This record gives sequence, structure tokens and C-alpha cells, in this order.
Amino acid sequence: MRIVMTGATGFLGTAVATVLAEHGADVTLLARMSSVLTNQPGNVVRFESSVEAGHHVKALAPDVLIHLAAAQGRLRETAVSMVDTNVTLSTALLEAMGPGSLFINTATTLPPDVNLYAQTKRQFVDLAHLLVSQGKIQANVANTQMQMIYGAGDDPVKFIPMLALHLVENTKPLITTPANQKRDFVHVNDAASAILALINARSDLAPWQDVPIGSGNAVPLSEFIDYAINVSGFNQPWEKSLTPRPGEPPEMVADTTFLKRLGWSPQVTLKEGISELIEGARSVLNV
Repeated sequence: MRIVMTGATGFLGTAVATVLAEHGADVTLLARMSSVLTNQPGNVVRFESSVEAGHHVKALAPDVLIHLAAAQGRLRETAVSMVDTNVTLSTALLEAMGPGSLFINTATTLPPDVNLYAQTKRQFVDLAHLLVSQGKIQANVANTQMQMIYGAGDDPVKFIPMLALHLVENTKPLITTPANQKRDFVHVNDAASAILALINARSDLAPWQDVPIGSGNAVPLSEFIDYAINVSGFNQPWEKSLTPRPGEPPEMVADTTFLKRLGWSPQVTLKEGISELIEGARSVLNV
């Protein structure tokens, strides 16, 4: 089985590449010229444009393409750049897939009016669904909808790893929103194993299959933070004075019924995951 994967340098991508290597998969990593690939397993094929990436996929003829690459706006990407990555590149890859192959997309669960990232990700999902429904795409699509992925080693510009570092440093107050929103936290290793479960079940999937990925249980963000505080030993004040982001849903949780039918279930408990998260932050800070 030939697998092509984008986004191998990302947090989830690194975990997925590791899982695939452990199972002996034949993996080719599709990466931009600027991407730094160090210890990721697999062959590497570089591209400069979305069109070139599509040509590579056509030539490689993968059985499965796992599309994890995305522009999230954290690097101050322009609107044009985000559309190119999240819509144009995604479409070029999908159109290059052959008959009977599987395209695994990673969508966001955020409402499209929250930010440009959510808007462009939704635009591709709508476009891809239209192409599949009209029979213009030869591949099957598993449209995964990721809940809040966390774990040690993630990019510190994101909220959860930034929180862990802040708690371990223990030098200044923690300032957040009231943190009343409920979120479904899924450990990165469990998310990676869910993708593997989709690959193993590829012959049984519908032409379009929405696949929520999460633990299936939503907890208040304040509860997650409170446990992280206890594990870290943080003893500074916690001020809940920030205004929540406009459009922030009060609760987000994955319906894992479909994944459970495939034999998948989360293996990392929230307390285990948070403890690992804090230990990872301690390693980063050498404390």
C-alpha cells in the first residue's frame, strides 16, 4: 500500500508518520521546499506550487493520501497564502487521486466565521463535497473533523503548550478567559491511531465519510487548566479576566460512534495526557 502524506512537520503529522512507520507502511512525504524535515520517516518529494504538488501525486498514484498540511494564520500568513494552502493545494491533491483511492482530509470543528483559517478550511470541505457528489472525483474522501488535539511537543504558540510552559515556569499570574467553554481533548497519539483505523478500513468507506475525531467527552476548559495547575505545582494567581473570542461555541464534542464501529477507542486518559504534557514542558525548560 502506497501512502502519501502532507504536513509531516506538524504536531499531528509527526505522530501519524511515526505510527505508519511502526506498521511498515510505504510512505512518501510531500513537502514544500521551505519545510524542514529532520527525523520523519519516509521518502520526501518537494514541491513549489499547488499544481506541481498535484502532478507529484498523479505520478506517485497513492492508495491513500493523508492531507494534514494547513495554514492556520499563526505565522501572519496573508489571505492569499491561506487560500492557496487550505483551498487550492487541497483541491489539486484531491483531483490527482486515482479510482478507489482514499483521501483523508483534516477539517476544523470551528465555525467558519471565527477566523480565516476556519473559513478557508470550510471552503475546501464544501468544494470537495460538491465534487464528490457530482462524481467528478475518483477517490473516496474521509473528512476528519478534529477536536482539540494536545500532547507533549506541540508548537508553543498554541494555547495548550503555551499554558503548560507558563505553569511550569511559575513566575507570573495566569490570565485567561472565564474558560467555561467545554472542549473535547484528544491526545495526539489517539488521533494518529484514528487515522490508521481509517486506512485499515478504507475498502469499506463511503465515497464521502465525515469522521469526527475526539475522545467523545467534553470537559470545561477550566477543569483542564485546573488539573494542569495541580500537576505542575503552579502557585501564582489565576485571573479569568480576558474576553472570550467572538463566535466561540460553548461546547464542542466528537460523536465517535463511527470510529468505535471500526474498533477504535481513545487509549490516553485526560489525566495521563495532562501529566505527560507538563512533563514535556519541564523537559523543554530543563526544570
